[in-house]
Amino acid sequence: MHAATFFTGLFSALKPRNALALAVLGTILSAILAGCGGPPAPRKQPVSLEPAATSRTTTQAGTQTNTASNTYPNSFPNSFPSAGTNPYAGTFDAYDPPAPLGSPIIDTPPRPAGAITITLLLPMSSADENVRALANTLLQAAQLALFDVARPELLLRVQDTSGTPVGAQTAARTALAASTDLIIGPLFATSVQAIAPVLAGSRVPALAFSNDRSVASRNIWLLGFIPEDNIDRAIAQTIGQGLTRFGALLPEGAYGERLGRTLDERITRYGGELVQVEVYPPDAPGMFEPVKRLAQYETRRAAHGAEMARLEAEATLLAPPDTASDKLFDSIRDIAPELVSNYETLKRVETLGEIPYDAVFMPEGGLALRNLAPLLPYFDVDPRRVKFVGTGLWDDPELGQEPPLHGGWYAAPDAGLWRKFSDHYADKFQTRPARLASIAYDSVALAARLAAVHATAPFRPQTLTDPNGFAGIDGILRLTPNGLAERGLAVHEIQRKKTVLISPAPASFVERDRRMQAALALAATLQTQRAGLPQEARGLETTPIAPFSPPAPRP
Repeated sequence: MHAATFFTGLFSALKPRNALALAVLGTILSAILAGCGGPPAPRKQPVSLEPAATSRTTTQAGTQTNTASNTYPNSFPNSFPSAGTNPYAGTFDAYDPPAPLGSPIIDTPPRPAGAITITLLLPMSSADENVRALANTLLQAAQLALFDVARPELLLRVQDTSGTPVGAQTAARTALAASTDLIIGPLFATSVQAIAPVLAGSRVPALAFSNDRSVASRNIWLLGFIPEDNIDRAIAQTIGQGLTRFGALLPEGAYGERLGRTLDERITRYGGELVQVEVYPPDAPGMFEPVKRLAQYETRRAAHGAEMARLEAEATLLAPPDTASDKLFDSIRDIAPELVSNYETLKRVETLGEIPYDAVFMPEGGLALRNLAPLLPYFDVDPRRVKFVGTGLWDDPELGQEPPLHGGWYAAPDAGLWRKFSDHYADKFQTRPARLASIAYDSVALAARLAAVHATAPFRPQTLTDPNGFAGIDGILRLTPNGLAERGLAVHEIQRKKTVLISPAPASFVERDRRMQAALALAATLQTQRAGLPQEARGLETTPIAPFSPPAPRP
């Protein structure tokens, strides 16, 4: 199927429907890709929904206004009306969502005159059924954005990567041969790595879905939710609330090693201390011993037993001779009430002694987290006294059903716009989108915005890496010269019936940078205070923990 014909059919099927749908669409678009960082410069004006692009003129007062122009002549085979009208301001309920594409699209038609071409690299024919379903969701989210922004100069094409590095290279070469202006995708880190040499000699950038920062390169930006950003936000928030000593439970393998290094670095950066790290295997039974070690259970249980024995010995000296052991403390209740109270309090627990950390970091989500979290209170790590901290993988409503995680904190985007987008998507495609769908939507909407305000070369590195950033469904976003994307995240708390926002996401990068400066100032204060304290006063072990390094392989 020809890509141009495919998307021409999409647009010709779009019809407005009702006022409610218009309101939902308007709410989403009002927050999508508006420039961030204080009062917007003229080039940060909202994306115009008119079919023609805009140019800017300056009034005598020095302000800039938008006027229609023919910068992007309408040469599409479908029928767009003249500039100044918007026939697609509604939703497209009449449009039937396409079935997943089963083979690579390599028969690419000629590029229409004046078009700006965006090519999606997606694993449409992956051998994995779940991956194919995800690819189709990303495609539909991109289509939804293409309609919502209503920029007739944009041409959206799809190339199938088959979910393999070789397939990704072939798809990228085909896209370049068809003179694409921007690539969105691929999905997997190995595929991103594979297309890097293909794009190295071109000026075509790519916005990839991966979150593996090791595959970022000069003209490939990663829009996935990078775990390091989650850690940074969550750790800064936790230390800012006075919880400065951390324990950590990390999974075995490269992912755990990567997060361990980041955790050590960020805790130190913000003035905290990484007191203890334990690494656990993927199987649930293997998690017991690492959690037991983190809880220092044996040491604290031995201290408990010793104190119980001391109290019993003291009670024996005070009790009448020949008092039965089960009546020992009843017999001295009137003469030694404090001793009896201490004994009864200690009898209700199994351990004694302070845990040397204020918070425990656990990066995993899903089944691994559900297996891991209950073991902490099982070994007497009370979540009412020790804060459990996680990553965006905790952004799961079902975790409210896990009592050990109640009160736990994690960093993730604000959920408000995501819920609106999810409803908007479901209204069109009769199913809820995968979480990554917002990245596909924002990528196309970002491309539309840049095409609207930059008449020529809208995807230059200098344009993409605007220090003011952009705003989308998942909040503010700023692309950096090293191929990464900085985001403004919120911090949420898990509760029994809902997730509560405890620290909102920054509304601009000015605000984000100001928060960063405040966190670093606090870190300097904490480090100065700690330098003047003996180690025992900090509640640490006699020997400080060594910098994190990967554990030796298990026998």
